[in-house]
Amino acid sequence: MPETARDYLMHRFRGDATSLRDRVSALRQGTKLPGPDAAMSQRMASACDDVAHILEAIAPNEDPSAELAALVALIPLLEQRAQQHAGQAPVRAVYAGAATRIREVQQAEASTQHRSPEGGGPPSNALDDAAALDEELGDEIDDDDALFGEDEP
Repeated sequence: MPETARDYLMHRFRGDATSLRDRVSALRQGTKLPGPDAAMSQRMASACDDVAHILEAIAPNEDPSAELAALVALIPLLEQRAQQHAGQAPVRAVYAGAATRIREVQQAEASTQHRSPEGGGPPSNALDDAAALDEELGDEIDDDDALFGEDEP
């Protein structure tokens, strides 16, 4: 498990890019899959790579709150990129999803800071909370109706 919010998010988007490239390969080999075609899946993978590079540009910081602040400062850029791709909903969703993930990590960190041992146990790790939320919600790219449509084969 990645140790910092930055590492967690980079790992998440690199993994999504890999999954999308695997999808592209399967589609090009003739496998029928619901959702975007190979070309759109490749654009989504490139967007995931772009997000990972944006996150990578943030210097690692020993102060988790400073690193988180740097991540939160990326939200307007990610939202701008989402708007730039408004005509390609799946690509837009990658950038919007990145902004959402940062907000989730920020919220998890805020809730962790407000927990106390007398409130039912030791404070949990914000990254563990975010990872648990990921697991609970599933992989946005694989099951988001906004990306694949409810009725598409």
